[in-house]
Amino acid sequence: MAVDKQSNAEALPAALRESLERLLNLIRSDTVKRELWANRFTNADRRKFNGTDASVLKRHHTAELWHIARGTPTWNECIVEVAHAVGLINGPRREVLIAELGAKSAAHATRKAGSGAVPQWDEDARELRYRGKVVRIVKRPKQAYNIVSILRAFEAAGWPPRIDDPHRRKTNDETRRRDVSNLNRGLDTTVLKFACDGDGTGFLWRKVSKPKATKPAARRRRRR
Repeated sequence: MAVDKQSNAEALPAALRESLERLLNLIRSDTVKRELWANRFTNADRRKFNGTDASVLKRHHTAELWHIARGTPTWNECIVEVAHAVGLINGPRREVLIAELGAKSAAHATRKAGSGAVPQWDEDARELRYRGKVVRIVKRPKQAYNIVSILRAFEAAGWPPRIDDPHRRKTNDETRRRDVSNLNRGLDTTVLKFACDGDGTGFLWRKVSKPKATKPAARRRRRR
C-alpha cells in the first residue's frame, strides 16, 4: 500500500515546502526509522507489516511506515507526523504545519472542532491538557522520565484508549503501578485517570464521567 506522494508540492508556499524538505531529510535516516519502529510504534502497529523487522525497514521509507501503521493519507502529512512522533518538532509546530497543509487528521480535526475528546501533551510547556484545561503539569521532566515517556507515547499514538509500555518492560508490574500512581498524582482526576491494563503490558487512560445531579425530593403538600 503506497502513500500518495502529493504531486502538487510546487503549489505549496515556499516556506512550507522548505520546512517539509528539511524534515524529510531528517526522517529518512536509519536512526530515525529504527526509533520510530522500535520505540514509537505499538505492537499493534508492527503487526500490520509482513516479514522480519530488518526486511520491513529496508523495504519502506519512514513516511510509508507511518502511512501503513497509522493510516495517515498523504505523503506530506506523514512527514509531519513522523517528525512529531520522534521529537523533531513539538506539538504546536505540528498543528501549524498540518493546518497549513489543509490536512485534517483525526486528532487534529477533533481538537480543531473544540470537542477536546482526547488529551494533548505539550512537552515544551510540560502541560497535559484536556477539554481546554490544563489537568497536569510536569514540573521536573528530567526527574519524571517515566511519566514523560508515557505521555509522549500517548501523544505520538493519537491518544488511543491503550498503549503498550513505551519502556517495553516484560515484567515488573509493580514499576508500572508506581508509574500510574505518579501519573495520577497532581492530575485533575475529576476529568480523567490513568491505569495499568489488565495483562500488565501497557497503560490506559479514561475520561471520568461526572455524576448525574440528583433532583431534590419533591415536598409533599400537607392535606388540610
